[in-house]
Amino acid sequence: MIKMSEWEIRREDLTEAQRDVADLIGIENYRKLVDIYAGELIYIPKADSFDRLVRNQKIVDEFDGGNTGELARKYHLTPVTIRRIVDEKRKSLMLAPLEGQISMFDP
Repeated sequence: MIKMSEWEIRREDLTEAQRDVADLIGIENYRKLVDIYAGELIYIPKADSFDRLVRNQKIVDEFDGGNTGELARKYHLTPVTIRRIVDEKRKSLMLAPLEGQISMFDP
């Protein structure tokens, strides 16, 4: 549920950075953002972090157990980094609940 306050946001009351965000997403969306996240620190990742996610998934998909060096050359990474990427994915898959399985930690 979105909590919409009764207050008005005036552009001139905002800092320069706040105005930049309001101009980018619109004043009404900025107001919604303030209503929901006021006082919280919001991390906005760099665009290249999404590229890294896609790259890492390609590495995992292409990994066959014996091509670490080939993948390192292809993606301009070290073999240690390739193994770390594959190991992290393997660990996350092992910790994920099976399809249809209910987690005792999720509400």
